[in-house]
Amino acid sequence: MHAQVAGADGELTQRYGDGRFDVSKRGVFYVGTDKEGNEKPPMFLCSRLDIIAMTRDTKSGEWGRLLEWGDDDRVMHRWAMPLELLQGDGADFRRELARMGLTISPNKAARDMLASYVQVWRVNGRARCVERMGWHGGAYVTANESIGNNDEIVVFQNASAMEPALAQAGTVEDWRQSVGALASGNTRMVFAISVAFAGPLADVASEDSGGFHLRGGSSSGKTTALKVAASIWGEPSAYVRMWRATTNGLEGLAALHNDGLLILDELSQIDPREAGDAAYMLANGQGKARATRSGAARQAARWRLLFLSAGEESLSALMSKAGKRANAGQEIRLADIEADAGACMGAFEQLHGHATPAEMALAIKDAATRYYGAAGIEWLRRIVADRTNLTDILHSGMAQFVKEVAPSDAAGQVLRVARRFALVAVAGELATHYGLTGWEEGESERAAKTCFMAWLDTFGGAGNREERAVLAQVRAFFESHGASRFEAMSATEDQRIINRAGFYRTDAEGGREYIVLPESFRRDVCAGFDPKTAVKALVAHGWLALDGDKPQRRERLPGMGRVRCYVFTSRMWEEA
Repeated sequence: MHAQVAGADGELTQRYGDGRFDVSKRGVFYVGTDKEGNEKPPMFLCSRLDIIAMTRDTKSGEWGRLLEWGDDDRVMHRWAMPLELLQGDGADFRRELARMGLTISPNKAARDMLASYVQVWRVNGRARCVERMGWHGGAYVTANESIGNNDEIVVFQNASAMEPALAQAGTVEDWRQSVGALASGNTRMVFAISVAFAGPLADVASEDSGGFHLRGGSSSGKTTALKVAASIWGEPSAYVRMWRATTNGLEGLAALHNDGLLILDELSQIDPREAGDAAYMLANGQGKARATRSGAARQAARWRLLFLSAGEESLSALMSKAGKRANAGQEIRLADIEADAGACMGAFEQLHGHATPAEMALAIKDAATRYYGAAGIEWLRRIVADRTNLTDILHSGMAQFVKEVAPSDAAGQVLRVARRFALVAVAGELATHYGLTGWEEGESERAAKTCFMAWLDTFGGAGNREERAVLAQVRAFFESHGASRFEAMSATEDQRIINRAGFYRTDAEGGREYIVLPESFRRDVCAGFDPKTAVKALVAHGWLALDGDKPQRRERLPGMGRVRCYVFTSRMWEEA
């Protein structure tokens, strides 16, 4: 039934049912027989479509076929097709083949027979299919090829409706002499390009996912920086995605950009209520757990990537529109960088002979539209070949960068973000070393340092962000309610106040101490923060008077007797 015969000029024949499939340069045909056993005229199924191998995942599931064909321009295509696409009417299967240039018969019987051909054609080759692009052992898998050596063929099998945006136009030299040359001298452009190179190195450096957000007004050049970064991997208009999506939609995009760079424009377009959760999800590298149709747990999508974002407002400003406060964890996962480079030219510091920043932006965007993708593929070939040496190079380079930029008293949050900037700096320098950028040695590092200092300034310093937020809120509470919600310890009956939070008194040095009742402390003073975290910060800065090592003191209060409460010292105003 399945015996194959090879003929001249690559012609192949295999028996099937009462007939046979013939495969030649003319295409794929089925030759059936009538009731008397006579051959019918050959039925055209499609242009030549070769079945290279059977595909399956690492657990011997998700079986499929590795298909190969050429379009009318003689461009070769490969697709690891999941067999599950053939278990319905096969429309999705044919639609994808047609989209990539395969000529398919309009005859219904021929289209149905095409599905049979793909399923029954005997093939001995095996390929390992993977559900996400990126690193798999020592190989890096893209949508079209596996770069590097592995024990067997590794292919990306995409059952998603979203299409990878990797594409190429022009050569590395074309990109280097146009986009790379115009980016030189402009810290935001150089940094954005370096972020694009850094995406595949996060796994090599064992760094977590994380993002950078270029914030600035309209026409500041932030979107230009995104398109310039996108030109490393694909056509900018297709590669740059929008924040205008649900969290589930962003999860699919993240999985599609595993071990790479995800670019998202217009942060303000995402629902403010979901913005913080989206930033967490992208940086944490894992989607929601879901169930299969049978009710069994389906493995959650996972990824490791860097993401580059842009918008007119920061994450915290966007969340505030929904009445939410961005915590430090969300803010360090999406490092906010002012897009304006401070040279009165928006995101630019060098115009390279162009009269205005607008002309410069048009020139570099036009170059990125004409030349893209080649630098990214060459970058992958270089780092795959050097992977065994890159770990030490990355770790030493990143450690040196962090040592140079992070203050000696920097909190863990700051050091974590500094390492992400360090990865970008080293990636850009490596790309320059490989001859991909055309920049001078040290340019990527200088750009990363400049952008890190811009982030640190926005973040508010080298200390713990949550600690600073607690102190700021506590001080603001007393500034707003110190006179209206606190009663003097010596107040008479007719001087009582409504909605009292506590009492106040004058200390030995003439300063004012506030005595806050426990429930008011938790509900009002620490609103939005964990009380234990707040107490720890207040004690560390000497704002609370302790009872030994306990943050609460037992005080005799008017009409209440001895009560455990929180006593705030005048030290609070000394740090204002």
